Amino acid sequence: MDKNEILEKSQQENRNLDERDRQIELTACKAGYRAILFANGCIILLLTIQDLATGEAFVSFWPFVLTMLISETTHDFTLYRYHRKTVYLVGALIGAAAAALAALCIIMKASS
Repeated sequence: MDKNEILEKSQQENRNLDERDRQIELTACKAGYRAILFANGCIILLLTIQDLATGEAFVSFWPFVLTMLISETTHDFTLYRYHRKTVYLVGALIGAAAAALAALCIIMKASS
């Protein structure tokens, strides 16, 4: 076998492994993203319940809202980058605007 045949055979043998690695990374990223959203959602829910029950929450829930919005915005921008679908761009822009408003709420609460 010449050099090109060996290289081609090696690439064919490793193609499935590369695809497998990509699938594992994609699954891990999705799981991590969902875990962040779930954890922040639970914290926001608990702080809201605490606020309603006692009139004051232990900490402000706005930083957790900001974290969720940044996660969602980053997720949508990444999807837009790879798929070039307008719906992802619109979602990312809405998320970015909402994150900016959440950051403004945090700043205004801190200054008062």
